[in-house]
Amino acid sequence: MLFVTIASESECQALRDLTRQAAGRVALRALMVLWSAARVPIPEIASRLHCRPKTVRKWLRRFEREGTAGLLDLPRAGRPRADTAVARQAVWAQAHQPPSCFGYVAALWTIAALTRHLAGRCSLRLSAWKVRELLRSLRYRFTRPKHAPRKVDPEREQVQQALGRRIAEARSAGAHVLVEDETDIRLFPVLRRMWLVIGEQLRLQAPLQNQKRTIFGAIDIETGAVFYRVFGRKRTLEMVGHLGDLLAAYGGEPLLVVLDHASIHKSRLLREWLSLHPQVELAYLPRYGGHRDNPVEKLWWHLKGTALANRCCSSINELVAAVERYFSELTPEKVFQLVA
Repeated sequence: MLFVTIASESECQALRDLTRQAAGRVALRALMVLWSAARVPIPEIASRLHCRPKTVRKWLRRFEREGTAGLLDLPRAGRPRADTAVARQAVWAQAHQPPSCFGYVAALWTIAALTRHLAGRCSLRLSAWKVRELLRSLRYRFTRPKHAPRKVDPEREQVQQALGRRIAEARSAGAHVLVEDETDIRLFPVLRRMWLVIGEQLRLQAPLQNQKRTIFGAIDIETGAVFYRVFGRKRTLEMVGHLGDLLAAYGGEPLLVVLDHASIHKSRLLREWLSLHPQVELAYLPRYGGHRDNPVEKLWWHLKGTALANRCCSSINELVAAVERYFSELTPEKVFQLVA
């Protein structure tokens, strides 16, 4: 009959600690040793622990050879990595196409839907966590799309090249170059994603009347200075007033203002005003691409995504005050970071 001997009291205490603190199987092995040292027969130990006597002998002999450390689990390789070239290629190929291409009703992929699709159509069983990690490694991000114009200017490249030459000529001649655009702000709050407690969705009270204001803004491409003015409407009269403000800010020096093809930028009244103020010259971006080509658009995105996002204002004056505070804290360095 095999009985083990515990060499010291410290080793006996270490075995007792294993029975209380170690994982289940390691604790059972420590009990085997303690009971064997107390002269409990191997068949009795196996009966108590619902295992075979062969298993008890195995761990008693290992304890005799290696001591308490011999009862611990050896390091294991673990589950093979699922991040193979085949898995990456499959995830990219499926996520690169909308679900409708495969006959699904859904218009966009979710992690759960993509995981089920990979298992059903590609026989690739991955966890939701692994699918998310593969998407991130493939430079996918869970974010909102944005609207794009249906038309594209066929002379886009030529217009951009001509605009670049015109800007270089204006700067060499000492003129100030600005890019200009307008945006609307409304009392109805702009909704953006935010951190919320689960089950406690924030509800922003909609105003009784959705009032609106228009911001006319311009950025100096050399200094990063931002000029803006809030108007009640967006018409040629307001555009003329904005250009007059820019001309006054630069003391009547020559200005080249780059803008899109909005109707208020090409109206007859504006052309008449430009003929009386030859210091101001307008240069136009490619058609149908103002949201993509105009750097002021990025400033508007940042304004609405930070200062105005999820902000519920009681009046339009409070909303305008938030806009003014945003611009008061805006530095040229931050402007260049946003529009770069």
